[in-house]
Amino acid sequence: MANSPAKPKILPLTSARFFAALYVVLYHSALGVPALRNCNGALRRILEMGHISVSFFFMLSGFILAVVYLKDRGSINKRRFLVARFARIYPLYLAAMLLDTPHMLYTQFHILHASIRQVILGFLATATLVQAWVNMRGLNPPGWSLSAEVFFYITFPFIGIALWRMRGWLVLPMSAVFYFGGIYLVTLMVKFGDADEQAFNPFPYLFLFLLGILLARIYTWISQDAVWANRLEAWAPWLLLTSVIGVFAVPVFRLIPSETLLLHGILAPLYGLAILAFASGNLFINRAFSASWLVVLGEASYALYLIHYPIHSILRGSIERYGLPMFAVFLAGTIGLSVASYYLLEIPARRWILKKERVRSLETEVTSAIAQ
Repeated sequence: MANSPAKPKILPLTSARFFAALYVVLYHSALGVPALRNCNGALRRILEMGHISVSFFFMLSGFILAVVYLKDRGSINKRRFLVARFARIYPLYLAAMLLDTPHMLYTQFHILHASIRQVILGFLATATLVQAWVNMRGLNPPGWSLSAEVFFYITFPFIGIALWRMRGWLVLPMSAVFYFGGIYLVTLMVKFGDADEQAFNPFPYLFLFLLGILLARIYTWISQDAVWANRLEAWAPWLLLTSVIGVFAVPVFRLIPSETLLLHGILAPLYGLAILAFASGNLFINRAFSASWLVVLGEASYALYLIHYPIHSILRGSIERYGLPMFAVFLAGTIGLSVASYYLLEIPARRWILKKERVRSLETEVTSAIAQ
């Protein structure tokens, strides 16, 4: 395959992924620390809202894939695209799944008293990335979002191209339709269905991925117009500040009572502001979020997202016994292992698969979302 011109990485977006993944880690682990377990007020509500990072990642995934695959080309080679996605997400996903298997087996057999058939079906559902569709998330639960990502990848060569070719004046109205339609679908799900059972169904999250694609279309237009590109660059710090304040105002002031709406992306407009700000090229944001060590942590964020749960399961007893010092060891160790996994597993495995399949991955040249 002929090489395409290399695309520069959007380094601030790479770094932002680390903070979003770390928020998920804190969501799953911080309130298990004795010193934090009984905390109340805004701090507790902030920690309990860490799941919103997943909806941010879904939107960011659509944005990046659109920038990489749709900006300069009118079609997508479906096989090459899907092989590249498999090479990117599956090796580490499989490793994290196997890492959590002993804990899963103990929980299923000794605590939940599950049958061998149930355990095997759950393992196979996770291994084949369909666990979110069949509500089997016992094995490394954060991996459910990869089940949704695979669904998005399958739709991308079809829906993504259709959205990219849409007439320009339709993009903003269509974005509003997707957003309000998606939120309305979630409210219907809560009203008429089992919200807990449907919370991890991939379909209601699709609108976030599609919003990311449309946001990429808007970003491309802005970047191609010098006047608007300069305006975005100038406004970027204020957009980012508005996004951060808006997100954390929710738990501080209890603005949105529904956990389901938060999980399913009611804050998507604020995510969009942050993505545009990080991608704007603003000098201050670039300097603050382009440090090499921070970019490395961002590159390793996918590993951090996947391996933190199995590691926390192993260390949970020690954290409960030794408190904050052991929790600090857990955080530092997990971050260190995520970086090691990125260099020693993710990159070599991806290169081996792509070389074997003779496919060149465009997205290795740019930043992307948690599964990018």
